[in-house]
Amino acid sequence: MTRGGQGKAARSRSGSRLPFPGITAAALLAAGTIWWSAAPLAGGGAGTQLSLIIAIVSGVMSIAQLAVTATIARDADLFTLAHQLAELIRALPWPELMTVATLVLEALHSARPWHTAVLAVVLTGYLFATHLTESGAGAAVLRIQVPLLTAGVGLTAVAVGAAYLPHLPAGPAAAVIRVAAVVVAVVVAGIVVPAWLGRSG
Repeated sequence: MTRGGQGKAARSRSGSRLPFPGITAAALLAAGTIWWSAAPLAGGGAGTQLSLIIAIVSGVMSIAQLAVTATIARDADLFTLAHQLAELIRALPWPELMTVATLVLEALHSARPWHTAVLAVVLTGYLFATHLTESGAGAAVLRIQVPLLTAGVGLTAVAVGAAYLPHLPAGPAAAVIRVAAVVVAVVVAGIVVPAWLGRSG
């Protein structure tokens, strides 16, 4: 084999490697999201077990979808059966199904604002991990989204604080928290509006 052929073969073998770091990160975030939304399992209402089963199945299939998509993108010589299996796995939007199932699991539990806020952050991380792994893009593409992500975290904090405000006793502490919530909301608006105008322009 010539040196050029060897280089081409080496590039082919390198390109056929699965993105294990991305798949591993997505798998860990999926497992964490499902566990967090279901815990405590005994505290959920009717339909908790069914929602948990759907979340687990869709989470597993979403990771399989990532692996299959990456394999097909890097190996065009797969057998027809493998392509048919890949199309079967990719027939449903598994990440979206897992998202809905975990949100249902969270809704089946009693109100717990801080718990829901953590779930929102972890779930967002899972969706970003699956998107970046499937598209093959690096984390640098999220740099432009940092202002909006920061605003999202700020709004989540405001929402959690607003949920607890009615239960706070009257006094200086409650007044300080209310003022802080307003300040955070103003800061978030200051971040979002310029970022949004910049995107539309």
